[in-house]
Amino acid sequence: MAKRWSEEDDDLDIDLEFDRVEYMKKEIEKGKSTLVAVGLAPIFAFVTMYVFTLTEAWQISLAVGMLGLIFLKPIYDILNIDIDKIGKKGWLKNGGVYFLTLLAVWVILMNPPFADYADPQIENVEIEINHEGVWKSPDQIENITENAPYEIKVVAEVTDNVEVDEESVTIEFEGEGPYNMNKTDNHQFEYETGETFEPDEPEGKETYEVYITAEDVNGNSNSLDTELIIEW
Repeated sequence: MAKRWSEEDDDLDIDLEFDRVEYMKKEIEKGKSTLVAVGLAPIFAFVTMYVFTLTEAWQISLAVGMLGLIFLKPIYDILNIDIDKIGKKGWLKNGGVYFLTLLAVWVILMNPPFADYADPQIENVEIEINHEGVWKSPDQIENITENAPYEIKVVAEVTDNVEVDEESVTIEFEGEGPYNMNKTDNHQFEYETGETFEPDEPEGKETYEVYITAEDVNGNSNSLDTELIIEW
């Protein structure tokens, strides 16, 4: 419902003047200042990456990258950008744009094809039993015969953002080794232990200690120390 006019409204002091030209100048200056922040951030992203290669500390690297903010005002002065038209909100906006651009470019530079700092990942490590000529995980076998010998092997999924060095994937089984694991699939490696699992009672549990290491083609390495359990 529309508000009814009142004589009291005549006392309101409303400034209806709007300087379009001044407004446009102000917005143009703000836009220029933001473009400077976007253009400066990638330069310091390279600096940030270089510092990280020396220190391997992301906190120090990011702090060095943020020092680029102190160069905004001198550049604005060189480009004759009127900083009075930017305002406090404009400065905060430009700082946020600088930070996000710096972070995005830095992340890109830290990954292939520019660089590789990621370690290979060792996952889905399992133990398998040769049951009637077929390799199965223990939970897939309905009946494990007491006192019957079963061959066992260890399988693991090893992945990397570039490529895994296949010769580097090794395993220590029950404290013995290291032994090379054989690649059988796109990311799967396995090791046949040469040992047999012989359950000595109708129900029970057998635990095996496994230590797996891997490197990628750029020398980044990782390892996994775990226990594998056979329950029947």
